[in-house]
Amino acid sequence: MRRAVLAQTIAELAPEHVVLTSLGTAGRAWRDHGGPNPTFYGSDPMGAAPGLALGAALARPDLEFLLLEGDGDLVMNLGSLLAVADATPANLRVIVFDNGRYETGGGQPLAAAGRADLAAIAAGAGWPAVRRLDRAASREEIRAAVGELLATPSGPALLVAEVDQEASPYGGPGEHSGAEARVIFQQELARWEATRTGMR
Repeated sequence: MRRAVLAQTIAELAPEHVVLTSLGTAGRAWRDHGGPNPTFYGSDPMGAAPGLALGAALARPDLEFLLLEGDGDLVMNLGSLLAVADATPANLRVIVFDNGRYETGGGQPLAAAGRADLAAIAAGAGWPAVRRLDRAASREEIRAAVGELLATPSGPALLVAEVDQEASPYGGPGEHSGAEARVIFQQELARWEATRTGMR
């Protein structure tokens, strides 16, 4: 499946989630094709996104969080799977964009790409809800898998979605520094929460 199709499907089905992204193609796909959700776009270091998502979910149990994670970022910190499973944040869902390579570093293949099963690793780490979505999945299957993940009654829940190896989406440096991105996210989240409060 193309990463754009996955990001568009997530945007359609997850309007009530605060989105966090890892460094890499998951974040780029969301930036290009995602929804209006308050979003924190991760930056260096690789491997930090799961810990950031865990901290956010524990700090704000009143919000639903969705981490869009790259397989390369996750592989850089597999121990985070144990930390999340141990903390059992009910409000955290994770979708891993699995293309089997480090997109940000030039497309090098991941160690054991095609052999290692990130879904099985997460299940072995104690995640209560784990699913894998094959690269050849139809749009209907993608929609069903994402919908099932988001509807999981209690987290943490993880979906490993195999995406195509596409041309790198990277051009020049990002528009904002890490510090600027943090401030923008805080402002987006405050506006979004004010809108939600006004709707109740």
